[in-house]
This record gives sequence, structure tokens and C-alpha cells, in this order.
Amino acid sequence: MPFLRRNWRGYLSRAFDFSRQFEYKWTVNWKFLSEETFLSKGFSILLLACHVAFLGLFIATRWFRPINRTPRAILQNIITDPSEEVQKLILRRVTPEFILTTILTSNAIGMLFARSLHYQFFSWIAWATPLLLWRSKLNPFLQYFIWFGQEMAWNIYPSNELSSRIVFGVLAATVFQVWLGTDEPPPVYGVDEEVIVKKNE
Repeated sequence: MPFLRRNWRGYLSRAFDFSRQFEYKWTVNWKFLSEETFLSKGFSILLLACHVAFLGLFIATRWFRPINRTPRAILQNIITDPSEEVQKLILRRVTPEFILTTILTSNAIGMLFARSLHYQFFSWIAWATPLLLWRSKLNPFLQYFIWFGQEMAWNIYPSNELSSRIVFGVLAATVFQVWLGTDEPPPVYGVDEEVIVKKNE
């Protein structure tokens, strides 16, 4: 907010500068593509569209689930405060585990569709991947296999076609498996949800 108040045009133009080009030699995630494809405007637009689409998918099918309300009801609750009972219900379902999974998944989606990842980005997922794989409910053997692939690929310098494929594949598998593994809404403890929903309809 301080940046937006001071110079909103400058902030937005630099924070969302879509004209930037990245150096192909430093990319960790797209070395398996040609340099021409990597630098093309069409590829960057495709990545942005996929990023927005996947965020929308998770918002619609996973991240709004604890609220257990229709989009119209959610909008209405933004305009007018929901009842105390509904607030308590939401607080019981929006657990620390749910919040952490949501934040780390959104970060993994951002990395999956990033125009270029460099080695410092590994710090963003090195500690997050084990939790996301655990939330995916994959067989533990497969979890370790995917995690090992990530560790191996990010420790190859400079990146090559194989290591880039592995980096992309691990991120894609993690995001997809988290989407599958978080299909069931989190449980509600100590609250009769049906009674609350009926009272507030």
C-alpha cells in the first residue's frame, strides 16, 4: 500500500513488467525448449494464461471449499458480515494445515508457470515439497522418489535438458497430486453444519 499511495503507476509498471526478457542460459525450468520458443511472446502469454487458469481451478474446486457456500453467498458475505455461527463454522474448517497447504500450492503453481526459474528459487520449494507431497496422499515411496528427483535436478549446474524436464515434471506432478489429494473438504469438529446452513439460507 505505501508504494501504491506514493507512485501507483511506477509500482504496477515495474511489478508487472511483461516486456522483460530473461536469459536462456540461466533458466533452470525451460532448458528443454529451444531458445527461440523460450524468448517468444506467445510462450510468455501461454504461461500467464495457464497460471491464471490453474489458480482459478484451485480457487473454485479447493480453496473455497472450507467456506462451503455458493459464490453468490460468498460475495454477499463480503458486502455484509456473515452471522457469528457461520464465522465460527468457517474458522473451524480453515485450519493452519489448510492455510499452509493453500499458500504452498499457490507458490508451486507460480513456479510451475514461471517464465524462468533460477537457482535461488529452489529455496522456495526445497522445504515445501515434502509437505505438499504428504498432502497429496501419494504412496510414501513415490513421495520420496519425486522429492529425490527434485533434489537431483536442482543440484545440476548448469541446467541441461534432462534436469529441466525433471524440474518441470516434479512441479507438475506435485501440483496435480495436491489437487487430487485435497479433494475431500476438511472436517468440521463440534458444529452441526446442516443446522447452521439452513438457519442462514
